[in-house]
Parts: sequence; C-alpha cells; structure tokens
Amino acid sequence: MIKNPDKVLIIDDDSGILFLHEIIVREAGLHPKPHKFSNAKEALELLKSEDETGNSALIFLDINMPIMNGWEFLDQLSSNIRNSDIKVIMVTSSLDNRDQERSKRFQMVIDFWEKPMDEARVKSLIKKLEN
Repeated sequence: MIKNPDKVLIIDDDSGILFLHEIIVREAGLHPKPHKFSNAKEALELLKSEDETGNSALIFLDINMPIMNGWEFLDQLSSNIRNSDIKVIMVTSSLDNRDQERSKRFQMVIDFWEKPMDEARVKSLIKKLEN
C-alpha cells in the first residue's frame, strides 16, 4: 500500500463524475490537486512520461469508457510501466461480479467501488494508507 500518494488520478469519461470525485478527493484530504482525465489514454501518457521518477500514484479508474476502457488501461499500465508504486481503485457503475473477479488479476488493483465514490469511503481509504 502507498502512503500519501505523490499524485492522484481520476479517470472517467463522465464530466459530472470527474467534477464530483475531484471535490471528494480534495475535501476528504487525500490530495489537494488530483489530475482528472476523461480519456484513459491521456492518463497513461502522463504515467509513461513520469515512469522513471518513481513517484507514487493512486488511480481511481472507471471501466466503461470510449477510446481506451479501464481493462485496456490496466493491460497497458501493467506492460509499459515499471513503477510498482502505482495502485488502482476501480470506481464503476458495473455491478457485474465478473468485473470484480477480473480486477483481481491485476496486482495494482487494491479495491473495487461502486459509483459514485463518497467522502466517508475516501476517508476510510486514507486511514488504510496511513497504517
């Protein structure tokens, strides 16, 4: 688990969810300036460009998105990024148990949340990160 991530990324194609999740991340005290991406490919490019820095990152990732979906993002992240201090929480409207099971195949995925995230859950995550 990572303590106090250097950066937090929120990846979701829904602008309303991006806005809401950004506010929750800030108000819960997880990170003052999370990066928001409506396109997972752009988020991957940022992570690739900073791979050598070894900075820690916590990613809140949606599954169903155009251009690059959450599964494609995880496949690319697993194959192209050497930094092991990146953790992912799937935040999705999918209630399909197969998605939860599939997420367990990725070592970097630490949890699976139903949309929308809420401040209490993020505060609970912060406590876990601190321990």
